[in-house]
Amino acid sequence: MRAIAILAALAMVGGLFFPWLKSSVPELGIVPWEMVKLLEPDLKTVQDMASHSPELLAFLSTFALAALFAVLAMIGLPSRLLAFLAGGGAVAMVAYGVFQLQDQARAMGLPIPSSDNIAELLPRLTDFLGLGAMLWAGGAAVLFLTALIGFPSRR
Repeated sequence: MRAIAILAALAMVGGLFFPWLKSSVPELGIVPWEMVKLLEPDLKTVQDMASHSPELLAFLSTFALAALFAVLAMIGLPSRLLAFLAGGGAVAMVAYGVFQLQDQARAMGLPIPSSDNIAELLPRLTDFLGLGAMLWAGGAAVLFLTALIGFPSRR
């Protein structure tokens, strides 16, 4: 179980470096690492992000928590709490994003997929979601599940 959790955490971290949207124009691919490189690493930036865009801070923290979990798990100290925070935080971010999109679609009068046709929607996600988003979301789901199951002792 620990090896699966490590791979899931590494997949989440890997999602930081790959495009999140498919585009015929390579410059339009959104890569979170490009955004992170533009941030000034000082206290004022973090305070501004916390007050103006806590969602962005929470999103970026999922990568840091996944990386910390992977490092600790590789040296033999897997933390269920870190796995739960990294995976669960990302799962919560996806759920939050879905609910926000539904609210915006309702406000614009756009059709919203219902639960009976969600199975038709999932295969179409690969048409516009890039590798980075798939790695992050898939790794998060697996890491969250491994945190719920736990890591048995190796003794």
